[in-house]
Amino acid sequence: MLSHKQKEKLKANWGEKASSMACMAEVRVYDPLSPWECYIYALNPEDEDEISCIIKGFFVEVTEWSLSELASRFNVEGERPIIDQEYRPRRAAELFKILSESELYERNRD
Repeated sequence: MLSHKQKEKLKANWGEKASSMACMAEVRVYDPLSPWECYIYALNPEDEDEISCIIKGFFVEVTEWSLSELASRFNVEGERPIIDQEYRPRRAAELFKILSESELYERNRD
């Protein structure tokens, strides 16, 4: 799912950088049929299935997840999530703030 280059950048973020979100969210994975998206900002060098990410679905959350679970997700039409090739890395903490503020705005608008 991830390229060697992406994995190396994400591994370098693991640990203290990831814990404080003082790193770049390097990869965006999304479902083209829904507002769901996942921003990966760290990869465990000792277990390359374990990731730290920001997930935006019904709400925005920071979590640890697995690449295998991410790759096994399907939308209503049976399609897998897609890596966004147009995405440009952003600071994880800044991205979390932006996504959280837009979620709050959306909830208050309804």
